[in-house]
Amino acid sequence: MENKPDNFYNPKSLSQVHPLKAMSAPDFAALGGNQTVFVRSISAGQLSGFIPEANTMPEDAIFQLVMAADGAPMLVADNPDAVADWLAENDVIQVMRH
Repeated sequence: MENKPDNFYNPKSLSQVHPLKAMSAPDFAALGGNQTVFVRSISAGQLSGFIPEANTMPEDAIFQLVMAADGAPMLVADNPDAVADWLAENDVIQVMRH
């Protein structure tokens, strides 16, 4: 398919790379700033890498982590309702993480 980003077509040059592919990882992450967020489940063991206090919790306890596009943690919650409330109160766009 000619319109896929992987095959970005420019009539001037067939070998030109799509501009987003030429961005550095930090520049690409900054596109969303703290306005674009994603939510993921995370265990207390994994969470301790972000928040040292998580070491005091059972390692297999599961939390919901809201992260900015650049990977910065924005919210840690122990239930999906708290995340839904936070998302409703803040001017952010939730995207699907893949």
